[in-house]
Amino acid sequence: MPEQEQGQAQAKAPAGQQQAQGPVLRIRDHDTKTSYANVCLMANTREEMILSFGMTMPVGGGQDKPQAEMVVSDRIIMSLPATKRLAIALSQSVQQHENTFGIIELEQRPGPGQMRPAPQPPRPADE
Repeated sequence: MPEQEQGQAQAKAPAGQQQAQGPVLRIRDHDTKTSYANVCLMANTREEMILSFGMTMPVGGGQDKPQAEMVVSDRIIMSLPATKRLAIALSQSVQQHENTFGIIELEQRPGPGQMRPAPQPPRPADE
């Protein structure tokens, strides 16, 4: 995709309206990798939020103990202030979408404590 300039919208403001002042953000996205995720696991430290995105698919286990497997494709580590800004922006975006297209219904998912990640085998030491 070509570079985009966030400030372009400011230059096209109707006559008589004051243009916002500030730096122009140039977005370069020609090397961007696109992934699809249907799940996001979150963990945090005192100063960072760790978001692990991936795909979860059922792998059997029977009706009484269903099992699923998650393949993590991307991990994003953000500062907590950046995470909070992201959460606010996502909330506003979802609200705008629902105002336009209707309420997004969520299917019932296992709650906290009902499905836990399986223990991971030890990783071989790097040589």
